[in-house]
Amino acid sequence: MKRFDWRTFAVIFVAALLGAAWAVYNRGLVPDLSADERLRAQTWVIFATPFATFWGWFFARRGERLWAAAVCFCIYFFAPFIAARYESCAVVWGQYGPAGCFTATAEARQIANEAKHALYFQAIVLVHVLAALAVALQRALSRSTISVRPPHPEAEPSNG
Repeated sequence: MKRFDWRTFAVIFVAALLGAAWAVYNRGLVPDLSADERLRAQTWVIFATPFATFWGWFFARRGERLWAAAVCFCIYFFAPFIAARYESCAVVWGQYGPAGCFTATAEARQIANEAKHALYFQAIVLVHVLAALAVALQRALSRSTISVRPPHPEAEPSNG
């Protein structure tokens, strides 16, 4: 049975939650900002949680930094597609039903634009936090790629 690594889980997930807090803070600033400042804040909403998750993973397991960079980049890259699909389905579901998710795209775009994509920016933070939770749990249940002890005791020669 695998041991749960609470330290790894806590470092990765707490870092992700700090990133999510920064994302939510920036999302709250958006209505009061000019267009350029709004773009910067919305960029942080999309970038903060995967970036913080990477640093949490990096500090939890330095030997996995390339793996952490690759996985966190994938979270950063693919989460906007998931959040956008969720937004388009959610805004047209009541009027067009489940088929509207794929057929009423123009209507969904119009409704989402009128709402300033508020649902999208909320959904992306949620998707990032769920992905970070999955990463933290998976890494906490996996052994580190760096061996803690040498493969052969110092007194014994290797047989291979």
